[in-house]
Amino acid sequence: MGERFECSTVGRVVLTIVMGVLTAAIVLFNLPPGQPRTAVYPFAARVLFPFGLDQDWSIFAPDPRNASVGLYARISYADGRELIWKPPDRGHVLAPYRTYRWQKYIERVRADDFQNLWEPTARWLAQEMGPGVTKVALVRTFQYSVTPGSGQSRGEPGEFEYYTLELT
Repeated sequence: MGERFECSTVGRVVLTIVMGVLTAAIVLFNLPPGQPRTAVYPFAARVLFPFGLDQDWSIFAPDPRNASVGLYARISYADGRELIWKPPDRGHVLAPYRTYRWQKYIERVRADDFQNLWEPTARWLAQEMGPGVTKVALVRTFQYSVTPGSGQSRGEPGEFEYYTLELT
């Protein structure tokens, strides 16, 4: 028939250019804050966002998070039942790859800066959980991190209900 695209000369040239552009965009996206990063950020974002490659190193330095955070929803039904919904988790081997978008969404929907996501998320959950839902409560969870080997205790996990949608 014909040779595979990536084996042809044209295919190799195209793939080399694409990989070069992606690599350059990743490097530019991760420049330290300042004027050079500000200047190249729009280009890097346009290239990286569609592929989900818009991750940076700020979670590691200079001020990493001091807590593990999460979310679940408490669903109440008209007949008195209560159900707990947790974001999808596909296990330890493939979870980071298969549920990354869920992790990013949960990170946002639990944050005060994204209050505009709270009601739509609660309404979506009410719809997904079937008929008879009367209340959806979004609950933030957290547990403090400690330096490995420090001997300190992480303490008990904490949680609090931060948004409630009452349905009639």
